[in-house]
Amino acid sequence: MLNASFLLIFLMTPEEAYSIKLISDVRLTSEGNLLHVETWIEDYDYVSAIFLNGKRIIKGKVSLPKFNGEYLYYVKEDKKNEVCLFRKLQYGDEEKLFCLSKISDYVFHPKGILVIGEDKTNKKEPFEATKLKYRFDSRGLLRTRQSLYLFSTKLEKIISGDFDVTGVATNGKRVVISATKENDDIGLSDVYEVDLSNGDLIRITKGEGVVNALAVNEKGEIAYLGHRKGIAPWAVEEIILPEEDKSFLCGNTCGGHVLTDLFDGVKTRISFVGDTVYSLGQVKGEVQLYKINDKAEQVTEGKIVVRGFDVNSKGDIAYFYTTPTKPSILHYKEDYDPNPGVEGVPPQEINDEIQGWAIITDPNNPTILFIHGGPHAAYGYGYFIEFQFFASNGFNIIYCNPRGSQGYGEDFAKACVGDWGGKDMQDIINFTKKVIEKYGLKGKLGVTGGSYGGYMTNWIVTQTDMFSAAISERSISNLVSMCGTSDIGFWFNTIEAGIDDPWKPENIDKLMKMSPIYYVKNVKTPTMLIHGENDYRCPIEQAEQFFIALKMNGVPTVLERYPGDSHEHARRGKPRNMIDRLYKKIWWFTKFLKS
Repeated sequence: MLNASFLLIFLMTPEEAYSIKLISDVRLTSEGNLLHVETWIEDYDYVSAIFLNGKRIIKGKVSLPKFNGEYLYYVKEDKKNEVCLFRKLQYGDEEKLFCLSKISDYVFHPKGILVIGEDKTNKKEPFEATKLKYRFDSRGLLRTRQSLYLFSTKLEKIISGDFDVTGVATNGKRVVISATKENDDIGLSDVYEVDLSNGDLIRITKGEGVVNALAVNEKGEIAYLGHRKGIAPWAVEEIILPEEDKSFLCGNTCGGHVLTDLFDGVKTRISFVGDTVYSLGQVKGEVQLYKINDKAEQVTEGKIVVRGFDVNSKGDIAYFYTTPTKPSILHYKEDYDPNPGVEGVPPQEINDEIQGWAIITDPNNPTILFIHGGPHAAYGYGYFIEFQFFASNGFNIIYCNPRGSQGYGEDFAKACVGDWGGKDMQDIINFTKKVIEKYGLKGKLGVTGGSYGGYMTNWIVTQTDMFSAAISERSISNLVSMCGTSDIGFWFNTIEAGIDDPWKPENIDKLMKMSPIYYVKNVKTPTMLIHGENDYRCPIEQAEQFFIALKMNGVPTVLERYPGDSHEHARRGKPRNMIDRLYKKIWWFTKFLKS
């Protein structure tokens, strides 16, 4: 895994860094019984188990456990690598109901089980692209789309087309879905009511926007998490009751945009019980649980990031969260820690012009600056496997939320639009200099980041020589070529650059001058590039361009390619690749920061 001429002695190995268990789903029954899922890495593969009231009952590649009557339902990958819905009685054998290539969610209805999933397809057949959105990261070529199915005695497709059904909710009478039917190319979505007898749809939302989670209460009232601000990746999200023309803000934005590198694979959910909607909400680096009735009221507290929750008909709440020192904690009446032997090094919070954090192991140690992606995501009070790995091996870790980060209001989140590499980079550099002064740091500096953080890493090494080494992951180097190769680049790059059409000559010029490749002749910093070969969000050609340019200019560089990995390679990639990635990163930073 490492250069044979370079010996490293680890206080924590990458294998040890990834030897944690993560809560990845919770479900509460009306009687107060608790289902939860734990996920871990075993023999370089992901494994999960379902627990009932703390006792493990099913192990495998399992997810989405739910009780309906006396049956426990769950999704599991079978021996043929198909994704199937199973059910079983407490003392009975499991029963396979049906299989698809993917099952995203399911809910129970008097007519059967409503399922969001994808058909199986032959990936070896030729593919014809006819629209802008013809492939998508972590999904590949869109040979099939997410559809709504109804399963009773057989599986029947109810809603399908060249768009995705992204959510489903029902009170047993009314059925509603969210779908990208009107604006699939640019990923906008709406809420529709479904007539199960004929598949007719009635659109409920007005205008254009995004629906990221959907719920219906017992009375058939609808709530969703999202916004109606059109194409606006920076938009603050709200809880919206579309038929009552009401909306509520949870903290500074509903939902949670705080990043971690935990491999729990959590999905955004809301719950609508009685007259109360439950949702996550973010304030700066915290993500808390909120309940919304006539107003939004914070339920949880502390320097935490809540990852998921469930609420039953009695209003009982179970949730799981992460902290900077604990990967995953489940709370239902009391805390349960699946990793009692894990205790990370706590960061020190820094609040100046922007919010940031520092893990200082020794002022004489080298320091690594981490830059988050998005750009409208954020760092916060979540556990980072990578931070703890590098801290345990003698590096200081610093990270911050520059302009563009979510959780500080919409104006702050929008402040980098049309100005990538401008004020956002100033915030990052100023933060770094202040941390160096505050803690008297004397070691060399390294910089790393992924996605937009990879863009910023590439950009910074073209603008300054203050860093002695850089590692750029799933990065962006050329905003023009990305418009034609990324699954979202044709619209995302356009709006983030503050232009209307990326193919006008004057806009091509602006995109190029916002691109690190334009200034690559300035680079002197040794730079490693890490990329998944199946990354459709920031395609690997972005790293290839920068690598070749650096190589031709005599800058020390390597390109680490990971077959089979998407844009999620650092969070939910192939475990063997993720472990190898940490070996490569510490080799590079040790070579240039410690020698």
